[in-house]
Amino acid sequence: MQSELRLQQEIVFFFHNSYPELRGCLCYNNNNSIGVRRAKINKSLGIIKGRSDLVLYYNNNTHHIELKTLKGTQSKDQRIWQLLMEKQNFKYSIVRTLDEFKDLIKKIL
Repeated sequence: MQSELRLQQEIVFFFHNSYPELRGCLCYNNNNSIGVRRAKINKSLGIIKGRSDLVLYYNNNTHHIELKTLKGTQSKDQRIWQLLMEKQNFKYSIVRTLDEFKDLIKKIL
């Protein structure tokens, strides 16, 4: 089974090469910390638990994209983040495959 890391690499590679005019509009949220010290630093810098893996900024809209394996589920913090973003009228999607991402991009663009 494909990992979330590998899925994210495929998505970023696809987007970067398919939409060169939008490079920089699809961004990675580095929410992962290694070690307690780094986690505390990241929290003090504004890193928020549960934030989506990717964000696409396009045409005056923000699209939050959470990546999951075929069997993966959202954590409690991720569900809270999703609700918070949807209350602010931002788009939020869960993507499990490169094909799902391609379909989502076609709808957005």
